[in-house]
Amino acid sequence: MNFPALRLVEERAHSPQGAPVSVRELSIAFGQNQVLDRLSLHIEPGEFVAIVGRSGCGKSTLLRAVMGLIQPGGGSIDVDLNAARLVFQEPRLLPWASVRENVAVGAPAGLDAAERDRLVDARLAEVGLADKAEQWPAALSGGQRQRVALARALISQPRLLALDEPLGALDALTRIEMQALVETVWASEGFSALLVTHDVAEAVALADRVVVMEAGRIALDLPITVPRPRRHGDAELAALEGLILDRLLGR
Repeated sequence: MNFPALRLVEERAHSPQGAPVSVRELSIAFGQNQVLDRLSLHIEPGEFVAIVGRSGCGKSTLLRAVMGLIQPGGGSIDVDLNAARLVFQEPRLLPWASVRENVAVGAPAGLDAAERDRLVDARLAEVGLADKAEQWPAALSGGQRQRVALARALISQPRLLALDEPLGALDALTRIEMQALVETVWASEGFSALLVTHDVAEAVALADRVVVMEAGRIALDLPITVPRPRRHGDAELAALEGLILDRLLGR
């Protein structure tokens, strides 16, 4: 990837430890629209960071720049893209392939068939879809399809997992179940996580830090120190959610 402002960290073997991310003075414009304006952000190895903000504030642009999908206009990004995977809001499954085959798409190159199948089975069991391996995507619910997308991203043992509003299209109960699944997998495997979401409650429930963006800059960087596991409706989480909403709504 030939991005002059994007410097890749030397490739390292996958490990349970997360990958650091360092964004320095990042600027991106689309025509006359300045989307990111000298933004800096650091993610520690294994840290879970959530980004929230109004539509158009630049949060998805930031995530896609970190993942190498958008060329920066200025500044720099240090990230090991070889160890990073991205989950989108849409599962983006191959409709002509089975669940097993969709997950196998994400497997590391060079594996023999037996090892690939073992990894696929392990990931499907991890996301609760061991009994759906031979089904087609069309036969699954929205939440199940998103679980397949998560398993596909996890099969390569990423050290950084980026999530671009992956739960936005799910119903409320399925969304809570998926939040718990994402947190469980993150806690057990130790990868770094970067989540973009419109849902402030989701950000507070999942993240170690919630970053609030306004007009292409970071307006608030709030540590979330509530012990895990966290429960929806917890008074301390509600207070933090209110603090973030006050900032977003200008109250």
